[in-house]
Amino acid sequence: MINVKSRKKIKKKNLLIVIVIVLTVLSYLTVNNHIYIEKYFRDLFFFSFDYIPSKNFTVTLKDEVEKENESMKKLLNIDFSLTDYDYVYAAVIERKNDFFLDEITINKGEKDGIREGMAVVDYNGLVGTIEKTTFYTSVVKLITNSSKYNNISVKVVGEEILNKILTVSNNKMIIEGIDKDSKVKVGDKIVTSGLTTKFPSGIIIGTIIEIEKDYYDTSNVATVFLASDIDNLRFVAVLKRNAP
Repeated sequence: MINVKSRKKIKKKNLLIVIVIVLTVLSYLTVNNHIYIEKYFRDLFFFSFDYIPSKNFTVTLKDEVEKENESMKKLLNIDFSLTDYDYVYAAVIERKNDFFLDEITINKGEKDGIREGMAVVDYNGLVGTIEKTTFYTSVVKLITNSSKYNNISVKVVGEEILNKILTVSNNKMIIEGIDKDSKVKVGDKIVTSGLTTKFPSGIIIGTIIEIEKDYYDTSNVATVFLASDIDNLRFVAVLKRNAP
């Protein structure tokens, strides 16, 4: 019969095995071993070895790993038909609360060919642009950044009825200056226009969810719901133009 002391030793051993297995899996999924591991294991290393994770904890952790795996699979399968570009896949490794909608830091940098100004996407659409680089990491300025310089030339999918600028106003993505007799309507898909060198043409941005008159009733303003879940970015891809 196993005594209490032996049971504790078995519990300790089992917990160590669980920790090693989970960390190994997450390290594989997170490209460079440090995306959001803090989120999942901030408290794990402070567990008493007499503590055995509950069934609910195990299920939750499994769900998180599966979500990460699914996100990475989707990213690896993105295709915006950009024949002149390669995708450099990266993990989000830092996001400051004070600048939550402004920027993220990724684990790819100059050593990977990343340069300032490159477009950044996820499997749903446009995310932002590379603002700063170091040898190993890069800072991405998100499209939700409220800077007055953060403007994006856009158009409606399949139509040449709109070539306007997408901006941020009161935490909303809007397109101003739309002619009152324009055919633009709620439900239209918005993509990059390609009229500037900043973004290739055809990258999905979002969907128009509201159209209303501007303050002076001289034109219309459209509100755009973004395709990408900017609040929950885990993996992204940087668009790197192929060498001519």
